[in-house]
Amino acid sequence: MQSRFSRQGAADSVAPFSLWRLLLCSVLLSCPGISAAAGECPAEHIDERAQVIHVFDGDTIKLQDGRRVRLIGINTPEMARDDRHTEPFANEARASLQALLDNNNRTLLLQYGSDTHDHYGRLLAHAFLQNGNNVASMLLKQGLATALVVAPNTWAVDCYQRLEDAARINRDGLWALEKYQARASTALPANLRGFAIVYGNVIGARAEKHGLWIDLDGPLTLHINKRDRVNFSPGYLEQLKGHTVEVRGWIKSDRQGLRMNIQHPAALVTMTPEPG
Repeated sequence: MQSRFSRQGAADSVAPFSLWRLLLCSVLLSCPGISAAAGECPAEHIDERAQVIHVFDGDTIKLQDGRRVRLIGINTPEMARDDRHTEPFANEARASLQALLDNNNRTLLLQYGSDTHDHYGRLLAHAFLQNGNNVASMLLKQGLATALVVAPNTWAVDCYQRLEDAARINRDGLWALEKYQARASTALPANLRGFAIVYGNVIGARAEKHGLWIDLDGPLTLHINKRDRVNFSPGYLEQLKGHTVEVRGWIKSDRQGLRMNIQHPAALVTMTPEPG
């Protein structure tokens, strides 16, 4: 039997979560070239050549003409802002991006996303060095970023995820931190906030006026907003019932308990034995 992960909904059966690392290794070993080859996730096309004048953090930069660019496909730890402290590995992620730019004449080649701007007005783009190396893939390989999917900007999602998986297995960078270890949904503290990776059994799933709701055992409920339902296949809820899943996202709370919004199937993983 060959095992794999599914990010598109549940399959016929689910492997015990204790096999997570073994299954992930088998996935990685079946992906040629993931280990150390240069040029992972190469550009499909280039929309612009730009000069960078400032690095805000590991995933946000400022161009010479004043535009801010948010790198697509990754999320790096946050720098200090307002009353929040600098998160672990935020300085390392910023320094790594800064070094890449300093060693390449502060020049980036940009491939715009399907959505070209976010609600902050920032340009959304994948960034590449002049030699073709993908900046996001380099940060993922170092364990300085997590993969992030915000539809419709889903280009290279599988490639980015494989690179994150490799860093996670090796416990590189932020993957050595307790914050980034998967937590059982039954053991989540009521005051948990912020980014978390959680695994648990799906004990209920329902469709309502304002979206889809998925209940895990414990205090956590997943919410798929009405506007994001287009990203999920018909029958998605039925496929999940009774299965064990791993989810990632930002946890908030309300009077009903803990909540996590899910925008894309890539944020929800099921482990599925596959005949072979």
